[in-house]
Parts: sequence; C-alpha cells; structure tokens
Amino acid sequence: MVLAACLVPCVLAAAARAGITVTSYQTVALTNAFAPLSQDQYFAQQTLANVSPALADVSSDWTGSNAGGSTATWHWVGSAQAMSTTAFDANSLTVTAAGSFVYEFNTTAEFSDPRSSTIYSPAGSANYRGFFETDVPLVYMISVQLNRRGRVRLGSLEGGVVFDYLNLNPAPFFLELSGTIPRGHYDFLASTSLAAPNFPNGVNHFVESGSYENLTLTVQVPEPKTLGLLIVAMAMYCRRRHCTGHWGRDRLLPSERDGH
Repeated sequence: MVLAACLVPCVLAAAARAGITVTSYQTVALTNAFAPLSQDQYFAQQTLANVSPALADVSSDWTGSNAGGSTATWHWVGSAQAMSTTAFDANSLTVTAAGSFVYEFNTTAEFSDPRSSTIYSPAGSANYRGFFETDVPLVYMISVQLNRRGRVRLGSLEGGVVFDYLNLNPAPFFLELSGTIPRGHYDFLASTSLAAPNFPNGVNHFVESGSYENLTLTVQVPEPKTLGLLIVAMAMYCRRRHCTGHWGRDRLLPSERDGH
C-alpha cells in the first residue's frame, strides 16, 4: 500500500529531475616498445578527451639495444587506431566506436630482454572510455563485433557489473544486448589491448593484433509510463537483493569460462 500510494508522486518527481549527465569520455590509441617510465622514448600515445568525433592514431618503427648496450638487438613496428562519436543530452547517450592495434617484434641472436622496474612492457591498445550518471532508471542497448582481444564492459561505480564481454577466440563474436539499469554512476569501456610476454634471449619473432568494430551503445530515459514501471521493478528487485547493487553479473565467452 505504501508503494502504491507513493508511486504517482515518485514517478512525477523522477520525471521532473530525469536526466543523463555525461561527466567525461576519452578515445586513446597506444603503441610502445621498451619505453622508460618518462615515456620520452619508444612510446607513442594519443589521447583525445571529451572530443567527438574523435580519431586517435599512432604508429611506430623503432630499433633498440639491450640494457646498457649500444648495438641494435630488437626491432618494433606497431600501430593503433581508435575512433568514436559521443552524442548526448538529458534524455539519451549514444556512443559509436571502433578500435584496433597490431605490432611485430623481432630480435637478433644477441638479444636480452631489457625490461625492469623502470621499463614498460611492450604493448598495443585502442580504447574508448566514458563516465555518465543518471537519477532515474535507464534502458540500454549495445551491438558490437568483438574480434580477437576485443572487450566491452559497463559497470557501476557503486559496485555492480552490468555486462563484461571479452573475446579471446580467433573468430569474431557478435554481441547484441539490451536491458535496464538503476540510477547511479556508470563507467563504459570498449577496448582491445595486449602487453607482450617476456622474451627469451636470442632470436624472437612475435606478432599480435586485436580489434573491435561496429559498436553502438545507446542509453536513454524511457517514456514516463515505462519509467514508472521501471521504478517499481527496480525497487522490488533491490529489495530482493538487499540493495547490494549487484543486479548483473559478468557475461563471459566460452573461452573464458573454460579457463583458456
């Protein structure tokens, strides 16, 4: 009875303050070899903060030596691209994105891995990340092609995970998903990345890549009639879950569930 009595004024109050606030977003492309922590050598990164449309694009062709040496013993060629659009108002947020990286690493017979606590591991990545908050429940829809090492994740800063998909298989994974989320603060990530493993001394040849494409995420405030139903449903769900915030769970691909 209390819930029924409160429903109409609660819905009206929620509708009056309904809104999505985007706090920040960025598009990042990175490739690096054995870079020092100062990032003044063997490090290329472009970060575009709060820019739409955005295209971050880096490439590299570096040759280097063993720690303390002067003779070239390794050669790194890498590139990464990340592109996105971010459009929003008080009622909706729409993100489109795609990203990819590739690198090739070769060493000579005299090579010795120069990594240390002051040297980065070689890596490549292409990411989009955005933060938003809402004071009413929202409807979300996402579609994306996750190629190998592609990942998408939507999480709540209050502690819940709405979805989290990572494809470690060679074949593309096509994801289409929709649902609802309660009011709160959210972190959305679209990413592909990989740090190179430690290399044995001597000759090595290592090539890696990853990508995601055709990503569209839409988050929107539902119509007032639907909003009332969502508020009731979220309240009942929260009651059953004791308001822990963990309304969802990680949704992993078969390769991850099997531990591969």
